Amino acid sequence: MIKFLNIHRPQGSGNNQVTIVFDGKEGNFHYEAAAPSIEVIFSIGQSADDKIRRLVEESPHPKTIVVVTNDREIQLSVRQLRAQVRTIDEFLKKSNHAQKLKQKTDKKNSADEKVLSYSSEEKINEELKRIWLKS
Repeated sequence: MIKFLNIHRPQGSGNNQVTIVFDGKEGNFHYEAAAPSIEVIFSIGQSADDKIRRLVEESPHPKTIVVVTNDREIQLSVRQLRAQVRTIDEFLKKSNHAQKLKQKTDKKNSADEKVLSYSSEEKINEELKRIWLKS
């Protein structure tokens, strides 16, 4: 996840602070060093959900916080604390990688579209009338 955030930046600008909260204590698994704008927190002694709620509660500006989760209970509780909420899919759609793929697809689709001239349309319509509208 940290590598993905470093490379694709679905959080937008590299200046946007990201905090990732994991259950447990540091050292339970290996992870790559994060960029300076990405902070990794372990929820030692409490659940990650409780840690996230506490971070929002203690923030002087909870409206500037975006909590990314698919957990409905966390979504509800942090919304009540005035934080913004995004599902994982919503968050990932903002990634540069996803935007680039969409742009490539859009360009390809527009290049694949065939445009008929008015005279070609008329010829095709006349031929179809002749074939299908025999009396």
